[in-house]
Amino acid sequence: MGLSSYANPIVDVAFRHIMSNEEIAMSLINSVVPDFKDNPVTEIKKASDKIAISSKRDAFMDFHATTDKKDKVIIEMQAKRYAMFDERALYYAAYTYSHQLSEEILKRHDWHESLRLVYAIQFLDYDTQRIRGIQAKEGEEDLDRPFIEEIQAHPMERDEFMKHYVMTDQNSGQTIKRGIHLIQIELPRVTSIRALSPRQEDFVEKSKDFILSDWWYCVLKHAEEFDVTELGDEYGNRSDKFVYMPEPVYNAFRMLRREAWGPDLQIAYDRDDLEIEKYSTAIAVERAEGQMEGFIEQFILLGKLGPKSLQRIKRNQPDKDWIRTVWNEREAEMAELGSGEEEEEEDPERRTFDDFIAYLRAEGVIRKGGERNPA
Repeated sequence: MGLSSYANPIVDVAFRHIMSNEEIAMSLINSVVPDFKDNPVTEIKKASDKIAISSKRDAFMDFHATTDKKDKVIIEMQAKRYAMFDERALYYAAYTYSHQLSEEILKRHDWHESLRLVYAIQFLDYDTQRIRGIQAKEGEEDLDRPFIEEIQAHPMERDEFMKHYVMTDQNSGQTIKRGIHLIQIELPRVTSIRALSPRQEDFVEKSKDFILSDWWYCVLKHAEEFDVTELGDEYGNRSDKFVYMPEPVYNAFRMLRREAWGPDLQIAYDRDDLEIEKYSTAIAVERAEGQMEGFIEQFILLGKLGPKSLQRIKRNQPDKDWIRTVWNEREAEMAELGSGEEEEEEDPERRTFDDFIAYLRAEGVIRKGGERNPA
């Protein structure tokens, strides 16, 4: 399969490219954030002011925006999962909140009355529900441990994909709504009609019922899967496969058309895309290793695998036949040892080899054929 005609908007360069068009950017943000239904973004620009992290390092959000009620909005696309990401996002939001007033306003006795609400919006290309499978690197502090424990204690529902944080009193439930709001949209969790792929047979029919936010989620998750015949060419020619879509969405596709890009944009995109691919591969391996190690340790506790077997599995690339060999060896060891006591009633929690393999398949550690799943 050749390269896609359209760039992936999750890639930082592509996201900044389409967001540089104010009409496109406002359509996207106003449609996917419920708070902006009655208080829409009316101005948006690329962030130019840096946020000081230290004397040697600066960082900044991708875009700044202003709503109809003059509230402040900062926006970024985040494809990689970083330790303590929420704290980082809060730092950016707090910086924007505390630096929104001019020196002239701060001299007035009623300066605080000029403070506006700040929204920090992050599009995340990862599912925080799955982050718990990732292991801390050797010798590195697991900074995300409190975050993981919080997820386990308060999981998102199956159809939820948006988090909206506000400062809330733990006793009364009262909130400071005119302060800072963190809104995180986890794109991999968008699994309803909003995530419909253009490669599905009924896409054209179902797309007729799309609302604007449906279209934008479709773009963010499936832009690379569209074909030029479904959007027409730059001369306005349309085939029988043409898909009707809102004008801002159509214009976003035109900006994502890689044939129209200059060499600098192409090179920057390929570099960012490669970094995301390398990161995703590393995370998939870490998650698979974490899942396998945790499950095998359960089998050790149940007397099915010994510590030596675990070390062998960690050192090798496990497939079904190899795991079965280790399993059978352990079974033979247990039979030879024998306790000499009367056989206990069968423990309903004990697992068979087939249970083991079925679990590893369900968790994506090995594929249906039995080989290790690299993704």
